[in-house]
Parts: sequence; structure tokens; C-alpha cells
Amino acid sequence: MEAAKELFLEKGYAGTSTVEIARLAGCNQSLVHYYYRSKKNLFGLVFRKHAGYLLSSLTEINEEALPFEEKMRKRISAHFDFIHKNWKLPALFFNEIATNFELVKEIFDTFSKEKYPLFYQFQADLDAEYEKGAIRKMDAIDLIFSVFSLNVMTFMMSPMLKLIYKSSDADMEQFLEKRKLENIELIMNSIRPFPVEK
Repeated sequence: MEAAKELFLEKGYAGTSTVEIARLAGCNQSLVHYYYRSKKNLFGLVFRKHAGYLLSSLTEINEEALPFEEKMRKRISAHFDFIHKNWKLPALFFNEIATNFELVKEIFDTFSKEKYPLFYQFQADLDAEYEKGAIRKMDAIDLIFSVFSLNVMTFMMSPMLKLIYKSSDADMEQFLEKRKLENIELIMNSIRPFPVEK
């Protein structure tokens, strides 16, 4: 699966063959077919696994006994750090959605049937904070969309910024750290209660 992930990230679904996956994994092609049946099944497993990571990196800090705002900051930071370490994943997802929509739809049709207790706990946290008057009314999916948009776009744009400004790797790392803090503040400001008009 790691070999498949590496090749899918580099070449996309259409550009990757099971022969290449087997070669990189150090086995023969028949073993790939024996364990995974088809390239589509293998791609689905890789796609689902890492889509799950993207979500869980934002919702998995539920067990920590922290104040809501600190927990939320840690969630956004963890999500940003996950994308930083796996910056090619969003590009793979967007590319396959644009070029192979039916395959991605098939994967998500089964993906969406699974239950995610962490997601429901995330919504429960938001509802509890709203009842206390600490945040405005918010659906978890809207908040997740905002976090994904800010964090993912940071890394989608980074190569272009590096090219335009001829930035060094050290400069880019400094920029990304600053951007992470700004993303956290933007999200936290967006969920605070609206000011009461006098």
C-alpha cells in the first residue's frame, strides 16, 4: 500500500500501473492482484485511509481535558501539520476529483456510510460551547470546511509563492509557521459570538 501511495501521489491514478506498484514493493504483479484484486480497489483503500487521516487530524483531540479554545487551536494546528507532512495528498484528491469523478464518487459512497464518532463528538463540543454563549451557532461541517480551505490552500499556493519570490526553503518554513498561526486566529475569530448591537 505504501508503494501504491507513493506512485499515486507522483503519477495519479491513470498514470500508475499495478506492474509499477509491484516493482516498487518488491513483489510480482500477481501478488498485488491476489491481495487487492484490482488497481481500483488499491486506490480506494489508499484514498479512504488518507482522507480519514485528514479528517481525524482535525477531530481526534477529543480525549484531552482541555478548555474548548485550546482544544480547537490544537486541532487546527494538528491538521496544518498533517498537511505539511503530506502536502501532495490534497493535490492528489483534487486532481482525481477533476479527472476521475466517477471513481472518487464510488469511493465516497462507501466512505460516507461509515460512522465517525469523533465527528459527532466535535459537533457536540460546538453545541455545548454555543449553549454557554462562548461561540456562535455553527455546524461542524462548516467549521471543517473553513479549516480545510485555509490550511489546504496554504500548501497549494506555497510552490507558486516560492517560485515568484525566489524564497529559500528556510524562508518558506518561516512563512508556513507564520501562516499556521494566522490561520488559527482567523478560524478562532470566525467562531466567536457576533457582537451585540447597542
